Amino acid sequence: MNENPEEQTAPTSTPPSGGRIKKNLMTWLKLAVSLLFIAIVIHSLDPKELAARVRNLDPVYLMASIMLSLTMVAVSAWKWWYLMRLQGFAIPLARMYRWYFIGYFYSNFVPSNMGGDVVRAWLAGRQVKATETALVSVFAERFTGMIFLLSMAVILPFGLANLWREPAVILGIVVALGGLIGIALAWVVGRAGLRSEPARRGMEKIRHWVRADRPGRPARLWEKVSAVLSRFGVRAVELWGILRRRPAALWAVFGLTALHYALAVGNVVLAYRTFGVWPEAWSVACILPVSLMVAMIPITLGNLGIAEGSYVYFFGLLGMSSELTLAMGLLLRLKIIMLGAIGMLAQAGERLEGVPASTGSSES
Repeated sequence: MNENPEEQTAPTSTPPSGGRIKKNLMTWLKLAVSLLFIAIVIHSLDPKELAARVRNLDPVYLMASIMLSLTMVAVSAWKWWYLMRLQGFAIPLARMYRWYFIGYFYSNFVPSNMGGDVVRAWLAGRQVKATETALVSVFAERFTGMIFLLSMAVILPFGLANLWREPAVILGIVVALGGLIGIALAWVVGRAGLRSEPARRGMEKIRHWVRADRPGRPARLWEKVSAVLSRFGVRAVELWGILRRRPAALWAVFGLTALHYALAVGNVVLAYRTFGVWPEAWSVACILPVSLMVAMIPITLGNLGIAEGSYVYFFGLLGMSSELTLAMGLLLRLKIIMLGAIGMLAQAGERLEGVPASTGSSES
């Protein structure tokens, strides 16, 4: 599925390229960091209590938790579908729902070579024969979610007495606020900044560094990527123009994003209840955005270890035991694997030859 024909025909004695060595080194480094986080978390808890929590798993709430995960994917697919529709392309929602699962598969089972977002954009672009429009829709779906999460990380910790006084929470608030300020500055500078003389000189240096300033394959690739990015920028501006002219559409995107976050809170609450404890939903809502920010730091394989460690620490501030929270985090992890497995089955009905490779993934 993700094989390179050139690699298949290359002699076995050909030494690996520097890029491949670097990629393999980063993979092993991320694996080591994942194992380190897992070891730290396990060392901090009582294995007997963790086993007791797992034995007391409630199958009814487990099924409810699984159904909620499927609903969360549906809401994400709905927002993606809506963003495509705003740009004039109507793809059946059921098809985009299936593609979203395929994205989970590529993000969580093939994370080093293929991004789930890339696959989703490629599938939608192939369907409507408008690659840049599909890329913009995927980017907008992710970008609006990121802005919402950063905003909630700044606001919600103040909704719980003394939570915002915790040093780690303060740091999360500051980082989220810095992210929002950075996005705002980038927005103000916008395309005018990209056309400025300093930006032009910077791009020329990059072009020279990658050897795209001379005839050859790098130059052709540079021109191709530049053309795609240019068209992407045009489509992005067009989509923003649509949202700005139609406040109802902007509110619809905001509403779907807020609904997804509310379901994410419910996802944590139901995961806890699966192991016999009802946490206060408002408390979960107040601490979850900061916890998710830490969990998404890309220093481990598929956020393995750092996500569970983040949950244990931040939900510990609410009085949740490490054992209970780790059980909850492992359930969330297993459900992500389940969504990827569904995607693996769903892709059986799709032709994925020619999907472009990606250097990373961002599915959550």
